[in-house]
Amino acid sequence: MVDFAPAARVAALPPNFWGAMDAENARLAALPGPRFIDVSKGNPDLPTPERIVHAMQGFVAEPANHRYPSYAGRRSLREGVAQRYRDDHAVELDPDTQVGIFHGSHEALMAAVLGLADPGATVVLPDPGYPLYTSAVDLAQARAEALPLTEPDYQPDFAALDHVDAARLVLLNYPNNPTGALATPATFTAAIGFAERVGAALVHDFAYASLGFGERPLSALAVDGAEGRTVEVQTLSKTYSMAGWRVGFAAGNASLISAMRRYQAHAFSTMFGATQEAAAEALLGDQSAADELVGVYRRRRDLVVAGLRRIGWEVIEPRGTFFVWVRLPEGTDAVAFAQRLREEARVGIAPGDGFGVGGRGHVRLGLVVDDATLDELIERLAAFSSGARSAV
Repeated sequence: MVDFAPAARVAALPPNFWGAMDAENARLAALPGPRFIDVSKGNPDLPTPERIVHAMQGFVAEPANHRYPSYAGRRSLREGVAQRYRDDHAVELDPDTQVGIFHGSHEALMAAVLGLADPGATVVLPDPGYPLYTSAVDLAQARAEALPLTEPDYQPDFAALDHVDAARLVLLNYPNNPTGALATPATFTAAIGFAERVGAALVHDFAYASLGFGERPLSALAVDGAEGRTVEVQTLSKTYSMAGWRVGFAAGNASLISAMRRYQAHAFSTMFGATQEAAAEALLGDQSAADELVGVYRRRRDLVVAGLRRIGWEVIEPRGTFFVWVRLPEGTDAVAFAQRLREEARVGIAPGDGFGVGGRGHVRLGLVVDDATLDELIERLAAFSSGARSAV
């Protein structure tokens, strides 16, 4: 077999952070021993609400959905996005020009960076931040500029970028993965001011839009307005436990949406019509199931935070998302720590190094298993910690 080398831009990409971690977790899970507890990823464990599943079953049977759908996305889904913004954030959107439909927020973020950033352009990325952001910048052959998120609230430190004179995009993510921090109006006001100074668009990854504990997370569009310089990317994965459905969207500035749609029409085509119609039902229908999900994750957060603190771990209590961010003792190598935990306690967690320089010395745990498993998780971590102290 002939062995072809990949294109240089692909060869330069690092291994997929999640793929490598998944492979290692799967290898260890297959070995004899107690069950492997994997809280390294944000893969929701709860089922999609029944009313959405039932709607999907009906739409699958409709012959009209067996044909190619429009590149623009079903109007019903675009109207559903506009309705949620109206009801949840008091933001008015034109569903024809200010909403784009994508295969999950991953694809939408790729479309934002690759559709807007030319080779050599500066793209400002949060640190710590989701690894996909850097991959998108690398594929665009653009240049990443790290924006520090300062503890304890993990808000952007724009003063650290006084040396930046021009940028194409500024990317933020709140509720924040991996830290669980929430944005304030001042967060987005500062971001918009910086973006204006450097001539950039603001791209806000709002994947955890529904997951705020005690308060609804703030939309960047509620601060900048739909006619401003912002586009916001969302997904139905977390809000409705629809991760496997791959439904995402972008909303905001019409020129940004147009560029993202144009890129998408060449790179990804479109989405199964039945999935779009069922997603519209999710957005337009009763939201009580989505509200109940927030309660479940809040209960799990409280259980894990209390348990970790009880065994002496330094936990940064999340105000949103379904992650818990933990600061390890000074000087601890998070990658080596996570590897030991996988091998000795059969527990998979995400080392903070995968989220950038700002993540070093931290680990992230996902609240994506049931309460009994979380109790067992705490017990294993307690035993591991006790063993580690005894070995010193």
